Amino acid sequence: MYFSEAYEIEAGSEDDWFDPILEEDTQLFVDPFLVYAEDDGRWADCDDLLSGHFEKGFMLLAGHHHNPESIQYRKTVEMMVFPEPSEIGLGYVGSGSKGSGTGRGFARRIVGAMVLAIEAGLADLHRFEELGLLVEKIGRDRISDISCNLLKGRLISHTQEICERHDIELQQFKVKNSFFDQQRLRWVAEEVDLPANPSTGAPVILVPKRFLRELPTLNSSDWWDYVEPGFRDDVNWDTNRKLSKKDIVDLARRHPDLVRDWSETRGGDEPRPYDVDRDPEGLHDWQAQARKAASADPIDGPVSQLSFEEVLELVNDKFRHFVEDRGGWELLWNEDTSSPKRETSIQLLYRGVVEAYCEASEVFVDREVNLGRGPVDFVFTGGRSRSLLEIKKFKNGRFWDGLEHQLISYLESERCDSGWFLAVRLSDSKTEERRHAALASRTNALRKSTGFDLHSLAVDARRPKSASNLGHGDEASAPDVDPEQFE
Repeated sequence: MYFSEAYEIEAGSEDDWFDPILEEDTQLFVDPFLVYAEDDGRWADCDDLLSGHFEKGFMLLAGHHHNPESIQYRKTVEMMVFPEPSEIGLGYVGSGSKGSGTGRGFARRIVGAMVLAIEAGLADLHRFEELGLLVEKIGRDRISDISCNLLKGRLISHTQEICERHDIELQQFKVKNSFFDQQRLRWVAEEVDLPANPSTGAPVILVPKRFLRELPTLNSSDWWDYVEPGFRDDVNWDTNRKLSKKDIVDLARRHPDLVRDWSETRGGDEPRPYDVDRDPEGLHDWQAQARKAASADPIDGPVSQLSFEEVLELVNDKFRHFVEDRGGWELLWNEDTSSPKRETSIQLLYRGVVEAYCEASEVFVDREVNLGRGPVDFVFTGGRSRSLLEIKKFKNGRFWDGLEHQLISYLESERCDSGWFLAVRLSDSKTEERRHAALASRTNALRKSTGFDLHSLAVDARRPKSASNLGHGDEASAPDVDPEQFE
């Protein structure tokens, strides 16, 4: 359920806030660069609010950065504790809205990055996102969490104003990091009035849509694009080598001057927020689209008489029918680039469609559950029965590994007998054609050799020939862009 549905809000011209899904975080992030662009109103001085916090910590630490026992070092660590702001409903989490945030251990890592910056010769910390190039595990979720903590007081006032406009009842909640005491240099939890999430009873804080992106403007991938031409002539660097985040961090630490050049150059770029209303990646609208699909094609007859496996076969076929026969394939393609969306977008749409049907069958589905050997895409539960499901594009380089190793390892670790492998076809390439043709036989062979009750389902999401003049064989040869590769 969306926040607007829970409180029966009809958005007006003043409503520029992001409408969160109340049961699960949306994979968008607050980009501080977009906040810096504000030049009037409530957000006009947030440049100082965000960067100023880190600048104060940076200056407090300087001269004491080799002494972790000093009061200055320990105070800086306290300043850098940023809990995951679950009230906001954003982030990269598999299920629900419990992300990692930045606890005391990670605060020490941030301070360690500051030490590196000081030793590298940086006299100040112009943009705190620069730390993301000096610490391997500061990615978009961490930058967003940090930004939301620092902005939380303003965001609370923003939410209260929206609720007053729409006559939404508020409740009192104790909110972590709602205020930073500049005198004592510590975070304070305050009692504040906020709307409640009807699903969880927890508070909700609303953010402006124009602050959201998939990746921060200042990210490690972009820094590498900026500096890579200059490394082509470096005899000590192989530019054909596939880079990891660790590689980029190592290079940034050796070239802090280029980190500063890059952040100052990006400061003159035009802000480019994610288009939430059009939602080109299907990260937010998937729930609404899934509801429409389920209501337009209801299950015939009483589902209570079906077995657990029959329910899974039925709901998976409903998803296939929606994509292939009722235009659902359009939701798996980007309008602006005519290229397929990534697997995350397919998973979200699948979850929404299948969840709508499973609810009536008393079968429950959880997305990206972390099992003993990693996160399986979906777990279905009905009574004492369980089944695991993996989704892969036919063009995925690890397609057969997903079926024959990944899914099997999950079934073994969970002692679960039933598994599904859902494969989505998006082009006419020979690779996809061969895999499509072999899927059923390889699934059958695997069923016999492992003893697991395995099922596979191919879903054809190719664009109809009349929908595009593109050569689909060419589309299939292009690699997927994975925004998590530099996390």
